[in-house]
Amino acid sequence: MNYQRAFPIEADTLGAALEWLEERHPQVRRVLRDGNGRIRRTHQVFLNGEQLTDASLDTPLAESDRVEFRTAIAGG
Repeated sequence: MNYQRAFPIEADTLGAALEWLEERHPQVRRVLRDGNGRIRRTHQVFLNGEQLTDASLDTPLAESDRVEFRTAIAGG
């Protein structure tokens, strides 16, 4: 991925945006999704700066929307 942090994607839903990204960068799927294809609980999803408390792949997107994934990190 050349450590690219942002990707302009045209998609109607969060799931469609992820599919676009995964087609171009297959390693993203194992990081962001669980074995059932859902977004892993360790990731927080933000839409236009607001955290989605119940992010689903059906979440609709508009052309100007910005989606961010942040990973919860724990250590000990």
